[in-house]
Formats: sequence, C-alpha cells, structure tokens
Amino acid sequence: MSRSSVRPKNKPINTSPSRNVRQGGGVRGSDIVSKMPSKHVKYNLSRAWFLWGYEQCCAPVGHVAIFRQRLPCVGLFLCAAAGVIVGRYLLLPGWIFAAAAVLALAACRLRPFRGMLPISVALVFAAAQAWQYRESPASRLAARLSTTPHACEATIEVLEAPHLSANAERCRFAARLRSITVGGQALPTGCRVLVLWNGPPPAYGGDYAVRASISNCPPQRNPGAFDYSAWLANAGIRSQVEILHPGDARLLHTGGNPLIRFAIASCAWIERTISLGIEGTEEAGLIKAMTVGDTSDAPDSLKAAFRETGTFHLFSVSGLHVGIVAVLLWAVLGACGVEQRRAVLVIIPCLFFYALLTGLSAASVRAAIMLSVIAAGLLLDRPPVALNSVGAAGLALLAWDSCELFNSGFQLSFGAVAMICLVAIPVQRRLNALVAPDPFVPARLIPTLWRIAHSLASGALLLVAVSFAAWLASLPLIIYYFHLVSLSSIPANLLAVPLSSAILTLSAVSLVAGIFSPWLASVFNHANYLLAKILIFIVNAFASVPGSAIYVGPPPPAGTMAELVVLDAAKGGATAFFAGNQSWLVDGGSDFFAGAVTLPFLRMSGVNHLDTLVLTHGDAQHIGGFDEISPTLHPRLILDSGLPDRSPTRRRILSLASMHRATAGATFPLDSSTRVKILYPPDNADVASADDKAIVLRIEVGNFSALLMSDSGIHTEQWLLAHAAGELPCDLVTMGRHLSGFSGDPEFLRAAHPRALIATAAPFPDTERIRPEWASAVRALGIDLLRQDETGAVTVTVRADSFIVTPYLSSGGPPRTFTHAIDPQR
Repeated sequence: MSRSSVRPKNKPINTSPSRNVRQGGGVRGSDIVSKMPSKHVKYNLSRAWFLWGYEQCCAPVGHVAIFRQRLPCVGLFLCAAAGVIVGRYLLLPGWIFAAAAVLALAACRLRPFRGMLPISVALVFAAAQAWQYRESPASRLAARLSTTPHACEATIEVLEAPHLSANAERCRFAARLRSITVGGQALPTGCRVLVLWNGPPPAYGGDYAVRASISNCPPQRNPGAFDYSAWLANAGIRSQVEILHPGDARLLHTGGNPLIRFAIASCAWIERTISLGIEGTEEAGLIKAMTVGDTSDAPDSLKAAFRETGTFHLFSVSGLHVGIVAVLLWAVLGACGVEQRRAVLVIIPCLFFYALLTGLSAASVRAAIMLSVIAAGLLLDRPPVALNSVGAAGLALLAWDSCELFNSGFQLSFGAVAMICLVAIPVQRRLNALVAPDPFVPARLIPTLWRIAHSLASGALLLVAVSFAAWLASLPLIIYYFHLVSLSSIPANLLAVPLSSAILTLSAVSLVAGIFSPWLASVFNHANYLLAKILIFIVNAFASVPGSAIYVGPPPPAGTMAELVVLDAAKGGATAFFAGNQSWLVDGGSDFFAGAVTLPFLRMSGVNHLDTLVLTHGDAQHIGGFDEISPTLHPRLILDSGLPDRSPTRRRILSLASMHRATAGATFPLDSSTRVKILYPPDNADVASADDKAIVLRIEVGNFSALLMSDSGIHTEQWLLAHAAGELPCDLVTMGRHLSGFSGDPEFLRAAHPRALIATAAPFPDTERIRPEWASAVRALGIDLLRQDETGAVTVTVRADSFIVTPYLSSGGPPRTFTHAIDPQR
C-alpha cells in the first residue's frame, strides 16, 4: 500500500457526498451529523431521516454498510430463536435447560469459555419454551381430560372481548380458569381456556361461576384446513369450556385491566364512527379491517383476493399501518407546535396503545418497538441501525411469549422487514441512479418540473424496492403456509399501498370529526367508501387476471399412480381423486365445509382448476358447497344424475350451471391406465329418496379398483347385485350413511369383498352413527374398517402393485398405515 493512500490519523474526513462518490469512497452519516448545527438534527425531521438512511446505505458501490455495523440485538435474537426451537422439539424437562443455562452462564466468567454466552441465552429461551408449551398448567389440565365432554362447575375470568358468531347467538373468548371441579374432583387451574358461550356475550374482566362441560380442544380432522387446535395450543390454550344456556352463568364481580377495558371501548367507538353512513357494506368491512384489524365483517372472497394478490398485509393491521399512524401523529403534533422531543414522548406510548387496540399482533408490536427505538435514537441524537431494531423487537416479543416464533404472522413480519433492511435500500439506490439528475449540474439549474418528477420517481422506485424485498422474503413462507405464488404482488402493491395510506388517513380524520359531529364523520366516511371501493376494484382486477396467482402442491410420493382422499365431512361427503394431470371432486360438503376444508385442501394440493365435479345427489351436506367451489375452481365438467328430486339446493344449482347427465354405463378415461365408470343410477330409476338416487362410481387405476357409494342404501346395493355384479369386486369401498341408517348389507360386501372400507360417521342424528354390530360384521368379513369418527380424513395412495391407506388421525401415537397388495384378478 502506498504512503499516499493512507489517511493521516488526525485528518478530518471529507464530507462532500459528490466528491466521495466520484472517488469511490463512502460518507458516514455520523460525520455529517458532527458537522451540522445541533438544531438541524433535533428539529428537521426530513434531514434526520436522510441522515439515518445514509448511515445504513452509504458505502462503496455494490457494498452494504449494514454488514459493518455491530448488531448485538440481532445476535441475541438468533440465539433466542434457536433456543426456542430446541425447547419445542427436544423433549427434555425445562429444569434441565435451566440448569444447563446456569452452568453455561457461570462458565462465561472463565476466559476459555467466554464464548458460552450465546449458548446460555439459547438455553434460557429453551427452558422458557419447555415450561410454557409442555409443562404449563394448561398442559397439566389437558392431561387429565379428553375430547369427550365432562360436566363441571367452574369459575372463569373473561380475558378479552368476546368474538360473536355470524348469527350473534353464540360467542367465544379466552378466559382464565380460577377453579374447576369435575365429579367432585378438583382439576389444575390458573390456565387459559377457550369458552364457547351461548347467549348474550359477557363483559370483559367479569368473573363468572358457571355450570358447563369441559373437554380438550378437538384436533383438526382434515389436511389443508386451518389447524385451530394447534393455534390455540401455541397460544397456551388446550381445553375448552362450553356453556349451553345463559342461566348456567352467574356474574360474581367485574374487574380486569382498566387499560385493556379502555382499549376495548375505544375500539368499539372507532368501529362505529368510521362506519357511520356506510354500515353493512363490503367497503365498511375493509375500512374496519385496515383501521383496527377487525375482519369479521369482510367476506371470505375479499380476503382471498387480497391474499392472492400479495396485499393481505393491507387487509389487516400490519407494520405499515403503525408507521402511518406514527407519521400522522408526528404531523399533527408538529402542526400544533409541540416541541419534537416532547412529541416523541407522546408518540411512543400512542403506538403501543394502537397495537393494543388492534389485538397485539406480531406485526403491530414489532413496528411499535422498531419505531420507538428509532424515535428514541433521534431523541438522543444517535441514528439507529434498522436491522438491530428488528432484532430488538424480535427479542422483546420472544421474551414476552416464546411461542410467537411459531406463528406465521411473526415469521412473515420479521422476515419481510429484515429483507427490506438488507435488500430494499441497496436496490433502491441502484434504481435511483437511473433517474437521478447529473450530480455535476447545480441544483438551481435543474427545472422545477424535473425535480418534482425525480422526487416522484424516487418514491416510486423505493416502493418497488420495498415491495420486491417483502415479496422475496415472504415467498417461501407463503408457499409453505398458503401454497401460493402471487405473480401480481409487486404491481398490486404499487397501487394499493398509497390507497391504503389515504384510507387510513381519512379514517383518522373521520374519528376527529366524529368527536364533534357524527354527520361530518359520515361525510368523510363516504369519501373513504369511494377509496375503499377503488382499492377493492384494483385488487379484484389483479386477482382475476389468469395466472396472477398460482397454487402449488407437494409432489406425490415416488411410484404413485393415483391418490384418493376421503375428507371427513361428518354427515356430508367430499372426496378428491387425482390421477395423471386430472383432478376430480366428488361432492364438496356443505357450504361451510367447502369454504373451511374442501377448498383449502384442494389449494394445498395445487389444484387451480377442477377437471370434473360430481354432484352425487341433492343432499345439502354433500353439494351445498357448490357456490364456494365452482366460481373459484371453474370445473370443466359437472356431472349430475339428472333425476328429479325435491332438494331446493340442487334445483338452485341446476339453474346456475350446465350439467352433463351421468347415467349407468358411462365411462370417462383419464389416461391409458385410469378410468372412472358410473354404475348407478339408471335412466329409469323410480325411487323417492334422494339417497337412493345417489351416483355410484367405480374407479380403476391399473389393477386397483374402488367403489364410491356416497349415501346409497340397501335399494341401490340390491340393484347393483342384480345388474352390475361383475363390476362389484374391488379393493376399496367408500360408504356414507343412508337416510334410513342402513348401508353396507353383508351380501353386498361379500360380493364386493374389498380389502378396506372407509365409512363416514357423525354423532348426530342416530342414523349417522355406526352401529357396533355392523362394524363387527364388517371386520368378520376380513375387511379393514376405517371409521371417520376415529380416523378423520383418509388418504389412499395407489401404486403399481399395492395401495396404502393412511388415516389422518389415530387414537394414540402416529396414525396406523394399511398397505395392501393389489390382486390383478379382481
């Protein structure tokens, strides 16, 4: 290195940005700060943000200065996250982790073991996770219970505002269990439980003495559906208390946290105010979701459109909303003449109150902590490091609740912000260089219109860079959780983010106006209604573009020829069949089941369009989900028996879509080795019951065959014995419950002689239950009976020489898998 290339120790750094850029050098924001009068640092907000951005980004071209920063909070956060993962999946008692943490911390005092500090931090969080998830009072209570309800007497404390059902006759909420007795025996208390409450909702903070039933939260019974019980367990809730009648609860006294009670009342007032004049509209539901995070009034179709366009972060309260609130507060306080140091002291508690108001989501708390760190840094004349602020926010959240690490919202929020810190700013700098004016031209010589255009272009490029970084970070998590690749995310966000900022700003103006005049608030609400309508139009337009969102599923196991999945729809029915490049759906369940289970399962399987939808008969529990499935998956072919019946659901469906009549003998080849054949009903079927008109399918994949009987009863089985006996021998039968309660006649089963039989079952009504004597008779025939009240959904994987039957649930341990060799003579 030459002598001239080394800067003398005491020589001041050149603070000219243009000269250093030309020389390929960098400028430190802290050096610029040291050269400026303190009043400019304290009171000029735009310059403070500029200096902070320079501190993060200013470096030689192609290098990110953030990697030269000390990031202690990031390191601590990574250690904590690793410890939480170890505590969740390494099944050791919490005291072992705690003891190891103490030993590691003691070893840090010795010089050779000073590097043990990160390990001790990880072990502390591992112990916290073990205590919180596996050894908590909720876990001890769940160990004493089962999914079977038990009558109990208990005392509960309401911990949150109740969530009302669609008909407002039932609500649910989290409560603390203060005391409980089952059969005169006291059970562990002090834990949180889910309360299912029938009747007028209780008030937050009230203590109630209740007569109820208690059980463990039932597990999810179908793949692809939201696992509510796992989500509750992650929130520290393992059991549920159901109160059937309002008279079974007696208020003892009121209490609760006054701040939370004030937040609940404030949230209710905000929802009423921003909905004045536009109540009950889709746009009002969107405004409420964006302002306070209440998505109960927004239809599922709207949520799906926002999710598929990558704009769902606008649909609920996220870090963007907290940032907008911070900017609005800063602007209002500045306009009121509040000194900026005092404004910071006002803004920080307001941000946390807004996070509390909107439900303390991971994104809102993260943003509140990050913005508070940044504001505190500006308050102390210390430009903060953005990535270190992210680490501090993550560490604080894990210290408060270590289970947050396993929430998708936490992972998406922190992953997106970390990627923005690492990628967005460097990308924006490179893009900005394309539109920046010549640095050698004095600013006074640049036309005003050019300067305005450059400012707008810089803002747009920053939005592009941020959207790209957030999309890049969230892509693997979105694929994992939602099986979705959104190709319209970046352009949709370019239009939707500014609109959402305007909507939130107008909501704030409406709230201020609502204090003085409800009429004036409604005026602003109508303006907000127009903006929300434009936003919905933009999102729906992007969602409707073919290929804008693609659902991807996991590849099938090696050697798989076809897959049959019988979903557990209780007294309904829904069966998916995949072979080659074709996807069939036989029924879809009820309206609710289709939206909650069938559609998510098909999305999880990577189904973007259905090839064939079969409507077996006019039972709403089987075909009621048509309105959810058909507009979304656009089946190319819809099969229906064409027989008349009295089902209003089926008549409505027939009036909406064109059907292909399915009659006995029709065959549909899927590929060279797979075909679907209709065995029943014939054209001249003369029966009264809809169950006796149900379509019966025979599926053939190579040497494998299966009969899908739907809700057929004895009449259909006798007809098949008389007219299609040669088509009955098969490897598998799926069977529902006939209206009479009688299905699966022994004579029919002997003729079919399947290796396995999948039977639907439900506790109510009695005709949907499986009779013990029938189950014994089926097993006596050498048939493996899979009752869906015990197994949940069942997946059948067909290979060239065998088929594997895999239940989704089991009574204990992992589900038992049945493997059967295929008899080529069948």
